[in-house]
Amino acid sequence: MPNYTLYYFNGRGRAEICRMLMSAASVPYTDKRFEFNEWDKYRNEMPSFCVPVLDIDGQNKMPETMAIARYLAREHGFYGKNNMDMFRIDYICDCFYEIMHDYMRYFHAKNGRFWGNDSDMKSSDLNPYMQTRYMETCRRILPFMERSLEMRNSGSQFFMGDQMTLCDMMCYCCLENPMMENQSMFNSYPKLMALWKRVAAHPKITGYLKKRCSTNW
Repeated sequence: MPNYTLYYFNGRGRAEICRMLMSAASVPYTDKRFEFNEWDKYRNEMPSFCVPVLDIDGQNKMPETMAIARYLAREHGFYGKNNMDMFRIDYICDCFYEIMHDYMRYFHAKNGRFWGNDSDMKSSDLNPYMQTRYMETCRRILPFMERSLEMRNSGSQFFMGDQMTLCDMMCYCCLENPMMENQSMFNSYPKLMALWKRVAAHPKITGYLKKRCSTNW
């Protein structure tokens, strides 16, 4: 088993899907978190100067959220069994990542800070264009995700059937903060909301959610 170290800011954000996968697979790893004011100390050590980054055995630092997530899913049995299954999992994950990306950009401010994470920031600091873009992305993608879920077992289990995979965990991670802020915007997607609760109730995920670090985002 490789020795993993995951580098990211002290928040859930783009790294949470990677943490959740490793917890679901019972894979030990070092969760290396740092504050925004420490970023300059780590920046030059990271490929393409971004995080999350997964360090494998202290020899390979691998960047990009979904590349890391797909590697972990393949290694630990949370990916598809054939090319068409993997294709379906990929498009579902990428759709949710679009929402996550726009959400993170919406709440992102200068110097790596996020609205709601710093007392000196005001709602006027938010980018109105990114707010509109985030909401439009949700309106475009969520109905499609609801229909995609219904394609297997009428949406009563998971995206790929009776087993939880990468895309189900991606659904949870993507929608967690938006759900806490405005749950009513998801009332039109009852199957997705039921899936969100189903993932949280999975024995491996429940244990992770209880012990993880508590952060605002």
